[in-house]
Amino acid sequence: MALEILSQTFFGITLQNILISLGIAVGAYIIGKIVYYLFKTVGRKLTAKTKTDLDDVLIDIIEEPIVAIIVLVGVFIAFTFLGIQDKGINGLFNSVFKIAVIIVLAWTAFRFINALSDKILIPLSKKTKASFDDHLVPLISKGAKAIVAVIAVIMIMDSIGFDVTALIAGLGIGGLAIAFAAQETISNLFGGISLMLDKSIKIGDKIRIDSGEVGVVNEIGLRSTRIRTFSNEVIIVPNSKMANSKIINYAQPNNYGRGQIKFGVTYGTEPAKVQKIVLDILKNNLKVSKKEDRKPVVEFLSMGDFSLNFTAKFWCDDYTNVWSAERELTTAIYNGLNKNKIGIPFPTQTVYLQK
Repeated sequence: MALEILSQTFFGITLQNILISLGIAVGAYIIGKIVYYLFKTVGRKLTAKTKTDLDDVLIDIIEEPIVAIIVLVGVFIAFTFLGIQDKGINGLFNSVFKIAVIIVLAWTAFRFINALSDKILIPLSKKTKASFDDHLVPLISKGAKAIVAVIAVIMIMDSIGFDVTALIAGLGIGGLAIAFAAQETISNLFGGISLMLDKSIKIGDKIRIDSGEVGVVNEIGLRSTRIRTFSNEVIIVPNSKMANSKIINYAQPNNYGRGQIKFGVTYGTEPAKVQKIVLDILKNNLKVSKKEDRKPVVEFLSMGDFSLNFTAKFWCDDYTNVWSAERELTTAIYNGLNKNKIGIPFPTQTVYLQK
């Protein structure tokens, strides 16, 4: 009796084959759930014992898609076991199966991009002082997802039977048109990337740009770099221009900075006495470096038209102190020379009148 029931056919398929196919599909689902449970429990415990976070990221990516893949494989085997001879139904199933596989692969790719962005790239960008990479990581993530989505849609349309050759050609022409229209924007974007990778400037650096302005780098954005001047003004320079112009970076190659003060004294003054007075003034300034290899010096340069010309040179361990030290030392040198009754000359001319 049972054999007779099982041998009954529905649309040319025996009840036995239908039940076996259902069993295969349900079994695949159960196996998928078991694998998912093992990933959530055993897999998580194993990855928690390792020092690296890469295995945790890998578990995050594959734990849910693996269930979908197992179920899809089970459904494919189950359908094959039915032994349907109708070409139309077989073709429809194959198309639907291909679409499902494409969607699962695209979903897995999305999960990979999210995990890479959220678990690795964003934490790394937060450790840097620059804000440029904070904007760049989400932009790259969205761009990668858009590419995956476009490829998935094209593959789905191809599996349905659409001719995607013309579509791909159209996308290529459209991409070229967009690239030409956004040429300056793209140039600025890659200019910013080159600035970040080259490390020629960073947030907080004091720089002088080609046009002569001096300021502190406040932000390196996707399109432009913002420089705050000492007048509390912001100069916005396109990244493409920054990447291709001459920049003086006072913060590189190290944090040291050198200052100098030029001055003159009257003829008849003993040079050695001037050097000693000014050198003592330099050494007593707190901002002047006391390191052995960066000692201050006072040089007797030349005998000018109306003065003996000197230059006081010194180093500061922090380059940001150079400008304030120059102002302080200029005042101190002037007062020191006056205190020691050393004259500071001014330009004079003798005019002879012929009677």
